[in-house]
Amino acid sequence: MKPIGRNRLVIALAINLFLVAGAARAQVPGTTARGYMAIADAIGAAGESKQAQIARALAAGPKQVTDSARIEGSDAQGRKIVLREGNNGFTCLPGNPKVVGRPASCSNQAAQQWSADLAAGKPAPTNTVAGSIYMQSGATERDASGATIKLGPEWMIIWPFDPKTSGLSATRKDTGAYILWPGTPYAHLHITGQAVGPSSLHLASEHAGHMPAMGVYDGQPTAVAASAESAEVQIARAISAGPNHITDGARIDGADTQGKRVTLREGNNGFVCYAGSLKNVAEPPQCNSLNSKPTIVYMLAGATQRSISDPDDKVSPSLAIAPHWMILMYFDPKTSGIPEHYSDVGAYLMWSGSRIGHMHINGTP
Repeated sequence: MKPIGRNRLVIALAINLFLVAGAARAQVPGTTARGYMAIADAIGAAGESKQAQIARALAAGPKQVTDSARIEGSDAQGRKIVLREGNNGFTCLPGNPKVVGRPASCSNQAAQQWSADLAAGKPAPTNTVAGSIYMQSGATERDASGATIKLGPEWMIIWPFDPKTSGLSATRKDTGAYILWPGTPYAHLHITGQAVGPSSLHLASEHAGHMPAMGVYDGQPTAVAASAESAEVQIARAISAGPNHITDGARIDGADTQGKRVTLREGNNGFVCYAGSLKNVAEPPQCNSLNSKPTIVYMLAGATQRSISDPDDKVSPSLAIAPHWMILMYFDPKTSGIPEHYSDVGAYLMWSGSRIGHMHINGTP
């Protein structure tokens, strides 16, 4: 997707792949603050049946994770035991619905290492790749007054995102995404809602009446090149791609009458928004972070693309892509649990078989 040129995307992803958690000096979250993120403790109640524990553990993650996951729970004495062996690197735990802060979860090996480091009080986690934790049945925790709060389905990417450079929220909320424990070595990303949706592809030519950026296709009779548009029109389209707190101070680039890229408005907040084109496939309006690792890209006005799997596809009919945001970091579909098929719900991996594979997350963060 332009203007993230392929070479630029390769460089960005290469840098991100070798990024190790920064030397943050903020205090490691204490035992009380860890709440329901102490996932290793979330086994079933003593004496609970094996069937009940397995059923609850399976409900915590997407099917492609739980089908082959190891499941751990408790025996009659409350000791941790293996309820079912697995072979995909994920471990699912049933949690204990009678105990606040002990939700059912499924986590990969990197997340388990992160959790073990947190429980041990290490100054920084030692996982070198992003971890994944799924709590698709929700969770509970206590607020400052001690009252129990119920949380909806969510999932986590265990990697030290920075709210200032990424544009992602540092405020806990019920929708979208937020960074928990920002500024500490254990900062990580929470994403509310279901992580995985059904496979579904839509032709851009069939999206008349939807967002204009989702309806760009070859031979579109009313298409107008960006070079024929005023600066005001291009700026408005660029602004539609990102959240207000990003677009308000972002630099905005578009095209001049010769089709060359020009700056339409200067900015100073570490983001650049591109007007894109409503004539050319895979050139949607977008807002990109310039200083975050990994790079975050916002396409909240939707987009088009030729292929979810092949970055070199230049001939397939244009596909309509729902509003989303992207993490330009490689995620392995096997170890992350995120599928490679397009969906309007949850997340999916684009071009995962290439060096420029990255994650798309539907909706507004």
